Amino acid sequence: MSISKRYMSRRDFLRMSGLTALGVMAAACAAPQAAPAAPAAGEAKPKEKAPAEKAAAGPTEIVYLTWAGPEELKVMQTITKAFEEATPDVKVKIEVPPQNYWDKLQTMVAGGVAPDMFRMDYVYMAVWGSKGVPIPLDDYIQAEIDKSQFYERVFLGYQYQGKQLALPQDVNSQVLFYNKRLFDEAGVSYPDETWKWDPETGGDFLEAAKKLTKEKQWGYSQDWYWEPISPWIWENGGDWYNKDHTKSTMSDPKTKGGLQFLADLLLKYEVSPTPAQMSGRDAPTLFGTGNIAMYQSGRWMVPTFRAIEGLEWDVAVLPEGPAGRWTTQGGTGSCISNQSKHPDAAWKYAKWYVGEMAQKLIGKLAFSTPILKSVLSSEEFLKSVPPENNKVWGQTLEWLRPMPVTTHFDQVDNIRSTELTEVWTGRKSVDDACQAMDKQINDVLAS
Repeated sequence: MSISKRYMSRRDFLRMSGLTALGVMAAACAAPQAAPAAPAAGEAKPKEKAPAEKAAAGPTEIVYLTWAGPEELKVMQTITKAFEEATPDVKVKIEVPPQNYWDKLQTMVAGGVAPDMFRMDYVYMAVWGSKGVPIPLDDYIQAEIDKSQFYERVFLGYQYQGKQLALPQDVNSQVLFYNKRLFDEAGVSYPDETWKWDPETGGDFLEAAKKLTKEKQWGYSQDWYWEPISPWIWENGGDWYNKDHTKSTMSDPKTKGGLQFLADLLLKYEVSPTPAQMSGRDAPTLFGTGNIAMYQSGRWMVPTFRAIEGLEWDVAVLPEGPAGRWTTQGGTGSCISNQSKHPDAAWKYAKWYVGEMAQKLIGKLAFSTPILKSVLSSEEFLKSVPPENNKVWGQTLEWLRPMPVTTHFDQVDNIRSTELTEVWTGRKSVDDACQAMDKQINDVLAS
């Protein structure tokens, strides 16, 4: 069985949730029916029952809609049990749709039975924020969250039009996983913070990738979608959109330069396997079998690689580009619905996820990274091996950058995926693909 069958990547989740170019925009962007407008920041929030009423009726029950695999659900249930013991006046009902999470959320919102709290991937923050479904959490956060205890950059992806619409639960960042045995055999030093790359000269990164490439073995690979691609664009000084996200900037020379370097890894230098060479396998599978020396991904791969007997591996930061160092934000956050009759109770539960107990469990699960600094710097977290270099997860949060998104995320993502696949397979030049992306994306933005 390939590794791809044993884990769910960020992109897999988005696709398995029914987020196709047509489906998501028809569902997620449809105006919610019978949904009251979200209160603006500073306005009074809906009042809950008075204490006497609560005592008579029993604990307040809130519904939390989320996605989760079996292992993650067990952790959520442990977190919830501890919350309920510490907060006896609130009970939490966790709902996990068997499939099509976003369709389920949209159906509940449209039917006027939205969950009190729901999990958010920030790339859909604009989609849901534009419809007023999540209420602003700025007042709650200002009153009860000390941001200095967290990596504040994590909060950025969950803002829309200047308002904080979700409280981050965890985070992911892009790093280099590397096979120590292959490096040792090639006589190449392990990657570290001194490594650089440049579209003109290649740099330390390309030099190492070449030395690590031989018959049926490649120096580097990734999963070839926006999350791992983004750092190479940003580190070359480019971006996906202009500053206000009203125009696609794929044809910007710096954006093209980052993409051209990635295309050259596949087609010019041949240090990364092409789709044809992978023969139906995927990059994590080839990394796990010792056919790829460096694989770029997020912390969600840690449990998978830990389970492979005999695999000696560690992690490092991505090489630094001409315009500095960046990594792509991943992870999830908690939203409170504008239909909730118990927003204060939902807030208590959302806040519990950023407390020490929950953050330690998130760290131990290893599908994502905790955002609480004290947990990231703890002996327990740092010595949970492999990898040896667990400090990398905190380091990368200093360079965290959210993917710029609009209410048209899925349509735009499909355009980019289609055109970039033409590039990675050698059927289209970077110049031609970027011109095509700009035209199509700008037409979508103007619609």
